[in-house]
Amino acid sequence: MTTMLTGQPPLQTGPAPLKGQTPTFAGDVDPDLVPERFRLARAYVPKERYLTQEFLDLELEKLFKRTWLMACRVEELQGVGSFVEYEIGSHSILVVREAKDSIRAYFNACRHRGTRLTRGRGRVGSIICPFHGWRWNLDGSVRLVLDREEFEPRSDEDLGLVDVQVGTWGGFVFINMDPQAMPLLDYLDPIVRIFEPFQLENMRIRWHKEIVLECNWKTALDGFLEAYHVAGTHPQLFRLNKDNTNILSLAEMEQRAWSPTTTYERHSHYSSVGEKKPDGVKDPTNRTTKGAIDERMSVALSVQYIYDDMRGLENDRAWRAAEKLKTADVPEGMPAGQYYLELYKQLCIDEGYEWNDITPEQWAEAGTAWNVFPNTIILPNQGSAFVYRARPYLNDPNKCTFEVFALDQIPAADYNKKHDVQPQFFEDYRAADMGVVFTQDMMNAKEVTVGMHSPSFDGHRLSEYQEMTIYNHHRVADRYLWSD
Repeated sequence: MTTMLTGQPPLQTGPAPLKGQTPTFAGDVDPDLVPERFRLARAYVPKERYLTQEFLDLELEKLFKRTWLMACRVEELQGVGSFVEYEIGSHSILVVREAKDSIRAYFNACRHRGTRLTRGRGRVGSIICPFHGWRWNLDGSVRLVLDREEFEPRSDEDLGLVDVQVGTWGGFVFINMDPQAMPLLDYLDPIVRIFEPFQLENMRIRWHKEIVLECNWKTALDGFLEAYHVAGTHPQLFRLNKDNTNILSLAEMEQRAWSPTTTYERHSHYSSVGEKKPDGVKDPTNRTTKGAIDERMSVALSVQYIYDDMRGLENDRAWRAAEKLKTADVPEGMPAGQYYLELYKQLCIDEGYEWNDITPEQWAEAGTAWNVFPNTIILPNQGSAFVYRARPYLNDPNKCTFEVFALDQIPAADYNKKHDVQPQFFEDYRAADMGVVFTQDMMNAKEVTVGMHSPSFDGHRLSEYQEMTIYNHHRVADRYLWSD
C-alpha cells in the first residue's frame, strides 16, 4: 500500500469517553473467552500479562501484527530512496520513500531465501539482497533475479516485495501488517481532531534516544501512562529547590497535583489538572512552583525546569519567554501564566513560527499525555511535544527497548528543508544523559519487575480515576488477543 502525503479531512468523534470508572465499551471481549490467569477484573490486571512468555508470544502474533504502529517520522525519510527499518519482536518492516510524494512499506525479507534486505536506516537507489544480489525497485517490483532461467518460472508480480499497510498523520509514519486493517485515521479517532491545533506535522525531531530496560514493554509504558506516580517518584517537581529529591512530607503530599484519566474506545489520556476536583481540566496558564513568592517566578521556574532537565516538551522560545516573565510588568488582573503565553506567542511570531491560538476547551480535551494504542505515548504542547515508544526486546518478556523523541516546531520557512537527527542507542539508561526526571522513571522499571515476580503480588490494583489508562490498554488488547 502506498501513502500519498496529502491533507486528510477530520474524523467524526467516536464513542463518548469515560472518566472515573473501570471502562467497558460495546464490542469488548467476553471475559469467559480469556484464560483465567490473564483475565481482567474491576480495576485489576493480573501480573501474568506482563511476566509470561506465553502472553508475549500472543502479543507478537496477534496484537502487533494487527494494529497501527508508529514506525518513524516523515522527516526521517528525506529523499527518494531513504529508508528506516522498523523492528518489533522478530518482525522487521522496511519503510521507504518510493517517490517525492509517496512512502511505502514492505516485509523486510528476500523472496528467494528470506534474508533481511537491509538494516537500520540509510538511502538506496534500489533494494538489494546482501546474500545473493537479487534486486527490487523502490516500488517493490522485482528488478533482477540472478540466473532466473535456472528457477521454476514465477511471475514478476509473485516475486515482488510484499506490501505492508502504511499511513501518515501528524508527521508520523505508521505501519500495519494486517492487509484488512481499518484505515489509519479511523483507527486514531478521536486523536486526529483533538491534536489538530498542536501542529505536530510542523515539528521535527530535536533528539531521539533509545534505551534498554529490564522490564516488560508494558511496564515501561505504564510508568508514563499516569501521573499518579509523580508525588512518589519526582518530589522535586513540587519544590522551589529542584535539587531536593527527598521523599515528600505528608504536608507536601496534600499539595500534589491530581491527574484523572479519560478512556476512549481505543485510546486514552491523563490530564494534570492541579487541585483535586472531579471537574478539573488541563489549563496551560496554571503553572506553579511551590515556595515561589512571586507569581511570575512561580510560572517561569516551572517552565524552565522542564526545559533544562528534560530537554523537551518546552523549547528555547518558551524558556526565553519565561525569563522575560520574571521581570515583566504583568497587566493588572491578568494571571502570570496567561501573560507568559502572550510573551511566548509574540516570540514565536517574531521569529517566523506559525501560531495557533489553542482555546481553553481544546487544551482541556487534549489533556497531558495520550496512549496511542498499543505502544506509543504523545504529550502535546504548544510548539513542542514528547513521544514515547516501547517495544519488546527480541522475545524476552522481562526486557524492552524504550524510546524518547523530543519534537520541536520549526520556522515556517524551514518546512521543506532537510532535517537530519540520528537516534542514539544505549544499553544502559545511566549512560544516556536523560536528566533527573527521566532517570527517576527509568530507575522504577527494574524495581517494578522484581516486585511483580514476588509470590506476594498477583496483579495491578488500579485507581479508577488516575490509572485507568493502564487498564484501558489491556481491555483494548483483549479485542485482538482473544478474537479471530
